[in-house]
Amino acid sequence: MMSSGTFMDLVQHEFMVRGSWRKLNRVRLSRSWCVSYILIVAAAVVIVTTYLAARNDLELSSFWYMTLAFPYWIFFLGYGAVKREWSNDTYGWWLTLPIPRFRLIAAKWLGNCLKVWIAMIAIYIALSAYVLILTSAIDHYTYDMAVSFMITGINWLTVVAGLTPFIIAAGMLTISVMYSTAKPLTPLLWILFMGGFSIVYSNMNEYLLPEGRLETAGPATFFPFPWELPAIIIGSWAVAYGLIRAVTYVMDKKLDL
Repeated sequence: MMSSGTFMDLVQHEFMVRGSWRKLNRVRLSRSWCVSYILIVAAAVVIVTTYLAARNDLELSSFWYMTLAFPYWIFFLGYGAVKREWSNDTYGWWLTLPIPRFRLIAAKWLGNCLKVWIAMIAIYIALSAYVLILTSAIDHYTYDMAVSFMITGINWLTVVAGLTPFIIAAGMLTISVMYSTAKPLTPLLWILFMGGFSIVYSNMNEYLLPEGRLETAGPATFFPFPWELPAIIIGSWAVAYGLIRAVTYVMDKKLDL
């Protein structure tokens, strides 16, 4: 039986991976160069947005609109977590670890969920701090607008965080099926999951994020969504468990090695 320490070691391992070894071998960038690129991009964003804010051309809500791609990023994070084992030719080692297959996959799933939640917290803190600095430095941005911005961010990111377990599991199932004897089902899964995201987004103004709920000019309230949304989020956790079980079944019975 696997100990809890072994399980958490596998979860922690997901934070240590660096992508495909083949791609890393093509272009070798040191950690300092990667950090430098990130800082340059961040500085450019701050300079541009501060300039727009000084001209009163910056809508604070635009920061949250930029995060609308999060669900797609989360899907491909789960997708890439499994694909990486094949890209690095480590799937044999990974699948033959003396650990129950379900827990092996659950550790990968949990590790990537934690990645998303930590990233969301960091992004929320960074954006909130930046907006508070703007409101203290530029007259036409008020403290009430900053508070409304922060509440809106909590509302939106809470929804995405709640759906993260399902989205990660969906990405893992899609790539797992592609490496199995059920590969012909892969296009159907792409249509199902990506089509589902598109449908949700097309109705977002009417359901998840109505237009007024991303505006920061007026007061915002905590979690102004209908009661069905918490039920959907909780239901998605049960579906996520089912998807992880499906990934386990594919890895146990249907792999095309």
